[in-house]
Amino acid sequence: MSQLDPVVLFFLLGLGAGLARAELKLPTAIYEFVSMILLLSIGLKGGIQLSSQPLGTLLVDVVLVILLGLLLPLLAFPVLRFVGRLPRPDAASVAAHYGSVSVGTFAVAISYAAVQSIEYEPFMPLFVVLLEVPAILVGIVLARGISRRTRWRALGREIFLGKSVVLLLGGLLIGWIAGPQGLSSVEPLFFGLFKGVLALFLLEMGLIASAHLTGA
Repeated sequence: MSQLDPVVLFFLLGLGAGLARAELKLPTAIYEFVSMILLLSIGLKGGIQLSSQPLGTLLVDVVLVILLGLLLPLLAFPVLRFVGRLPRPDAASVAAHYGSVSVGTFAVAISYAAVQSIEYEPFMPLFVVLLEVPAILVGIVLARGISRRTRWRALGREIFLGKSVVLLLGGLLIGWIAGPQGLSSVEPLFFGLFKGVLALFLLEMGLIASAHLTGA
């Protein structure tokens, strides 16, 4: 029997349905709800694990991850801009993706690790947030440039108050403060349904990917 995680098959279902132009689409409200549950679930799981670990031991790792999030977009941008000949906004956007982590990809990875009984460090969700923020910052600056007219307060709000950062970081803090016992009442929603929520998320990702491939 194949060891392929079933949630990956949902992505392939969405991709195939989209390429076949099937009448299949996840309603916007449901997709927003699914993405919120997914982000909070990842954050809560990381927060629970962090609650049992001294944060001081992570200081060096945190600094290195932030530097990595800043460095990767800076390295990718000139290659995309001058070798790939992409327009500046497109090169900056793609470069920012090199520095950040796809939440969907991360969720599939930790799901696969759990199925295969592969252990991983509990603070990985924290690193997802730490990579997201500097990558977005560098991407925006590369796309818009820096001038006296740069509105740093608005830029900060755009970065730190984005949905993914707020939900991931908020989930981490809630999980860290409440711990496993405190979150037992919401466990069925955020942990029990995690794989099902991830499956719906990847179904929509497959549909979106097919739309890009077909130019729809």
